Amino acid sequence: MLIKINIVNFLKKHIKKLFITTLIVLIIFTISSYYSSLYITSITIIVSITLLYFLRRNDILKIVMQSYKELKQVSWPGYKDAINITIIITIVTIIMSLLIWGLDTLLINIISFITKLKI
Repeated sequence: MLIKINIVNFLKKHIKKLFITTLIVLIIFTISSYYSSLYITSITIIVSITLLYFLRRNDILKIVMQSYKELKQVSWPGYKDAINITIIITIVTIIMSLLIWGLDTLLINIISFITKLKI
């Protein structure tokens, strides 16, 4: 029950911001339906506007500082490890691509034989 009360209070407090954000989202998706290349740009704009409306300046600075602290704690692989991982990923990608290509060709030939169509 406490969660529902908090959500209702939040919605009451930010109803104008939610309305404006929803209106902008609808406009962007209307535009992006005509221009599909704007899809990623529209998502970026939506996220940016939402963050600007709902986060205060101090919250944004806290997030940036916490992200910086977390990045300091990451243990990055060495040069040899990075090369080995890259080689493994490249080989697995090539093998999977060949498997998918082979299955695709096989299925096309089977379907063509069954339906007596030549592709």
